[in-house]
Amino acid sequence: MFLEKYSALTVHHNQYSILTDEGEILNLTRQEATKFLKKQVNVFVIHAPITYRKLRNDKNIHTQEWLDILELAAFIYPTQSFGFTPETIAQALNIPCPIQIEADFLLTIIHTLAQRLQEKQTHFPSETLNAQAASLYYAGWKWAPFVLDLLNITLPLPKKNLQPMDGLKVWRRLPKWEETPPRPPPSQKPVERKEALLRLSELLGPNAEDRVGQTDFVDIARTAFAPRQLPDQPNVVLAEAGTGTGKTLAYIAPATLWAERNEGTVWINTYTRHLQRQIENEFFRLYPDPEIKKKHIVVRKGRENYLCLLNLEEILNSYSNQPSLNKIALILLCRWAEETSDGDLFGGDLPSWFNDLFHEKLIYQLAERRGECIHGACPHYQCCFVEHSIHQAQEADIVIANHALVMNQIAWHLENDHPEQQQTFPTRFIFDEAHHILDATDSTYSSALSAIETSELRRWLLGNEGTRSRSKGLKKRIHDVIIGDDKLEYLLEKILQAAHALPSLNWFAHFPVNDNSEHTATNPSEQFFYLVYTQIQARSNKGDPNIPSVEYFDQNECDLFPILPELQSYASTLAECFLNILSPLSQFIKTLEHKLETDVNTLDKFSKDRIETTIASLKRRAVNPLTLWSSILSILSQPDQNKSETETHVTFLKVEKQGQRIVDVGIFHHWLDPTLPFMNSLSHYAHGIIMTSATLRDENENQKDIETSWQAAEKRVGTAHLPIPPTRASLACPFDYKKQSLVFIVNDINTHSIHSLAHAYLRLFVASNGGALGLFTAISRLRAVYQRIIDPLEEENISLFAQHVDPINNNSLIDLFKSENHSCLLGTDAMRDGINIPGDALRLVVFEKIPWPRPDILHRERRKYFYPDTPQLYDGQIVRLRLRQAFGRLIRTQQDRGVFVILDRRTPTRMLSAFPEGVTIQRASLEAVITKVQDFYKDMT
Repeated sequence: MFLEKYSALTVHHNQYSILTDEGEILNLTRQEATKFLKKQVNVFVIHAPITYRKLRNDKNIHTQEWLDILELAAFIYPTQSFGFTPETIAQALNIPCPIQIEADFLLTIIHTLAQRLQEKQTHFPSETLNAQAASLYYAGWKWAPFVLDLLNITLPLPKKNLQPMDGLKVWRRLPKWEETPPRPPPSQKPVERKEALLRLSELLGPNAEDRVGQTDFVDIARTAFAPRQLPDQPNVVLAEAGTGTGKTLAYIAPATLWAERNEGTVWINTYTRHLQRQIENEFFRLYPDPEIKKKHIVVRKGRENYLCLLNLEEILNSYSNQPSLNKIALILLCRWAEETSDGDLFGGDLPSWFNDLFHEKLIYQLAERRGECIHGACPHYQCCFVEHSIHQAQEADIVIANHALVMNQIAWHLENDHPEQQQTFPTRFIFDEAHHILDATDSTYSSALSAIETSELRRWLLGNEGTRSRSKGLKKRIHDVIIGDDKLEYLLEKILQAAHALPSLNWFAHFPVNDNSEHTATNPSEQFFYLVYTQIQARSNKGDPNIPSVEYFDQNECDLFPILPELQSYASTLAECFLNILSPLSQFIKTLEHKLETDVNTLDKFSKDRIETTIASLKRRAVNPLTLWSSILSILSQPDQNKSETETHVTFLKVEKQGQRIVDVGIFHHWLDPTLPFMNSLSHYAHGIIMTSATLRDENENQKDIETSWQAAEKRVGTAHLPIPPTRASLACPFDYKKQSLVFIVNDINTHSIHSLAHAYLRLFVASNGGALGLFTAISRLRAVYQRIIDPLEEENISLFAQHVDPINNNSLIDLFKSENHSCLLGTDAMRDGINIPGDALRLVVFEKIPWPRPDILHRERRKYFYPDTPQLYDGQIVRLRLRQAFGRLIRTQQDRGVFVILDRRTPTRMLSAFPEGVTIQRASLEAVITKVQDFYKDMT
């Protein structure tokens, strides 16, 4: 009876199939389907936001009554992503899928899911499942009556059974980690060539194709696993391995062997989540059993990626005040939390579409993104997902992490340099996507004295200050431990009182929104940042008002010197405010440390953990930034003078805006070469390092000799700062680019005209029959093109998706693009790097214009630093590497074919060396390119 009340809707390209509640199947146009759905309220769909978007977000359609099949799947299989289409769901459920899918097939999917739910409860009866189903009913979940009927649940639940709210307290049922002794230091047995090649063969399987470059990579990679000869001089391999070389398995082979033989851990680090997931999946070749794999392979991310159980408990405490949609999301997340393998909310086994169906803000609230973790003092510490991953990583053979995490880990170990910690820290590192090392180190080692950073410290110290935020201040986190200690209570009050000199959380409301309004700074730091803003407004460059804003931007930054006299004099006032916080903070920490020493026999373990956690947090979150900000302020007191060639940093003023609203303003302090401090730190720990990428070297007319191109690559990744040179390797790509690819520069398109640009994208996407990735250098241009081409593309039965437009996250967009063979995707740099879409799903890449680096102050100074005589070479280097990365998305296997098109007729010839040798590059008119694209794909259906 439940199913009979609903219609069903599927959308495939521009075809809308509807199963009416009377059992009739209608195949309608979008306009006809929209008219029908305005009257029909109860509808089964797959991924409601995408379906609604395909109906042009018509406000007369009542989507709040739709039943999304993905929600039902999330209840039954919380950790399984079923994709976005009937085909992918059918494949995941292992049920036959008709060639021509119509709306009635959704009922087949629902019946299958219902059957699987009954089987699950029959074979693995669970009171928790029943309690959570009851919770969903009370929360108003539209699938709840159907689920309760399937499970034969009668409400209210018997008192002897688990009750609805108890079913959500997942921390009571999660496994707990146990403390283990520190792992002994690894032995130093080298990896022999024969055994490494055997391991590679084991990973590849019996029918794998022979790749000479892959075998060479294995042989070269062994160098990084040889014993180190001298202190602080690691064995380093710098390997450029073209797309298709098979570099991932080539370094996995010696890495796993070394870890097994020496009982050590190898850290594999990437820049993008996409590659992190890809590498993890490769290990199923070696460990097909997920439980065995979990013991050997661990994925590590920053704390902000994981579900925080304390945050979950706090939100559940206000459960009754949550809107219905949040309640449903919370319950489904609790279902997921009990079955997840790692608790990763972003890129783990939480389905990528979960954020699309519910409010993404809720997911971020559940992650630990505010630096408030109380570690051992948390009641859920022993079942914490982050702590689980940390302890698992200590015993694992391979840890798959990211560049930022390993850099922060190294920095933390240097600050807490204990002999015991040195023994457990890894000695072998692999950096895949090494071309991003400069970006990652810049993010890690740069610093900012800004309104956001300082107001965040105030929030961390003072808490919510009467706002609706759940933020707890320092007093709430520590007061019950220090109560009764007059000195500590006095110092705490001094800290909190002095913290009022920092900007309030709504500091931006005190800044002028236009030139006619006045600022209303409420404390010294807000006044200081207003003076920073004044200097920026006076000196920053503005875009030409006669040129469309989609082409130009306001720089909203300026040099620090010459500095406004008022700003320079006010720096001492702010420095005194920081000192007023730092002084009692330092005394507070010393007193806590003394308390730990003197009261060691009277303090219980909980109190000890709370004090130790507070000391560490105060140093990391308060003392360190305040000290750093004070040093930045000291720069302002220096006389204005010309920079010397030995200068290592650049300091400038910047304001960030969203529309008219000021998001941040402050003084930004960057290393000119941030790989320098990183390499100095890394060489202290590392015995062996592999740095690899498909785009390490930039070969151009000024770097034709091999040595020069390698020297430039070493500058970019930082190996030039190591005491001994790396072992270099360049491994050829196995693809026949002459047969598999074409590159065109369209020479008759005016890229300043959005109309002309949209026309070119439309014609090219139709010529390839979809399977196209359109890349943009500006979000505004992407959106403008999207609006102009979506309707005509869908009339051609080609779906169009777009980053920054569609209400779904990037992972979902990529999965959706893969699942529809004739779809197109528009994106910016996030789509340019790190995605892997082999086969016909991606067969055309269209680049809107040459991706020049943004000409800001930091870029200006780095040009002069890296190329003091010919700074323009730095720009070309960045552009060519970006083009190579984009081209690398196109050909992923020896069966792939692809066309790469640049619409910018001003493309300099010197940039074309970015493309692999053998690629045919032509300049031609749009019409000629369209004809050649059609000819290239004429045998494709």
